[in-house]
Amino acid sequence: MIKHAIAIAYKDFQIESGKLRLFTSLISLSFILIFLSSLVSAKVPNAKPEMAALTIWLILIYLLFQTLNRSLATEDESGCWDALLLCPISARAIFLGKFIYNLFLVIIVELITFPFYLLFFNLSITVVLILVPIFLASLGFVAVGLLVSLFSLRSQGRELLSNVISLPLFLPALFLGLSITIDISKGAGFHDVWKPMIFLAIYDIVFIIISFIAFDTNHID
Repeated sequence: MIKHAIAIAYKDFQIESGKLRLFTSLISLSFILIFLSSLVSAKVPNAKPEMAALTIWLILIYLLFQTLNRSLATEDESGCWDALLLCPISARAIFLGKFIYNLFLVIIVELITFPFYLLFFNLSITVVLILVPIFLASLGFVAVGLLVSLFSLRSQGRELLSNVISLPLFLPALFLGLSITIDISKGAGFHDVWKPMIFLAIYDIVFIIISFIAFDTNHID
């Protein structure tokens, strides 16, 4: 299963690397959001930790909506989805491959934009701890997004539908992550935020298991 999952993820990477349209648009719009938000925070310095935290999480949600909406939809539009289902591989391998691809793409964009995030908001390098809740939340968000994309795959207006359904499922982890990020931006250490991080990890485990099981049911057809 792992071998098949890696092959699927590699196939998606090859397709995206040949175009780079999604990647460049994600990077560009992330930079624009960081720049504009930093200008606003400069006018309201007392709200800089909150503004900085909100910006990084808005970028993450934007990345997820853009990548996850395309992940299964492009396969379906090109007719590759049905062909993929006919391959002698398990549905769980398909989920794992899509999970690896989307998670890697989101993390790469976040890592590229993060130094600029620190620069424009004039944050200390010690807040690199912010990457921990972002990574934890990304695991659960990608699983949720794939699950919703699967169930809305053949629906009309699937992109809007998947966004509307996904957002309420994102909210528990989003509120936790936003709270953790604000605390870290204000100078909190790992010992101050480890408890909410455990809840983030539980969120990940629950939705990864649910998505893993859902991809192995008849709903995948």
